Amino acid sequence: MKKFIKIILFSILIIVSFYFTDQTALFVQSKDPIMQSIKEYSQENNYDAVNAIINDNYITPGMYGRRINEVKSLMNMKATGVFNSLFLVNDYVKPDISLNQNMNKIIKRGNSKKQGVSFILENDETTAVTYFIFSKIPVSLLVTNKTYNQNPYFEQINNDFDNYKTLEKQLNKDKINTNICVLNRTNKDICVKNKKYLIEPSLVLNEANILSVKKNLTSGDIIMIKSDASIDQITLLVNYIKSKGLKVIKLSELISEK
Repeated sequence: MKKFIKIILFSILIIVSFYFTDQTALFVQSKDPIMQSIKEYSQENNYDAVNAIINDNYITPGMYGRRINEVKSLMNMKATGVFNSLFLVNDYVKPDISLNQNMNKIIKRGNSKKQGVSFILENDETTAVTYFIFSKIPVSLLVTNKTYNQNPYFEQINNDFDNYKTLEKQLNKDKINTNICVLNRTNKDICVKNKKYLIEPSLVLNEANILSVKKNLTSGDIIMIKSDASIDQITLLVNYIKSKGLKVIKLSELISEK
């Protein structure tokens, strides 16, 4: 019995010893000048996750939260002896309601907190292709098995529903498949079956509606550019977007929750 009590007491002593050792280490770390800088940076740069918003068949993507891992960041900076934000270690927090949990919902716009919009080109048979490349503006391009050309500048979206699997294999092989599907009247079933992000543009620019598009444009918009839209109209829209303090980003980036 006495032996058993001694074992119990010894175990408690070890646990208490570990506890106070950990507490001492944490106290020492908290007084470290680098750790103090990390904590100050964390207070200003940590942010909470944002849940996706679901409205009937539609979903607006949420955003991951971020927490700076203070201990791991400190370990990274110890070798240099100074605070350097390049050595920070981030832990990302998934939202409770996420886009990836609701792949059957339709994305009509990205998260407005990203302060950006995205363009989709209907096809590559217009001078708009040259304009976007020359202007270094990211854009997504609807392609078929015949028009796909491995152009690294564009995000290329499978829009060939006669040769869907063939093009899908090629996109996967080239490691550029965004898994995005731009919906039309007939393709929703195949897109859902293949677990694609379902996109329905929130705005459509054609030859006659530049004023309407400008009037309704807000952060998060996904803009389809039709073949008949002129370069002048596209230029006006791009300049208007910039004047509103928004940026043009890739569609995959706009709908990403990270």
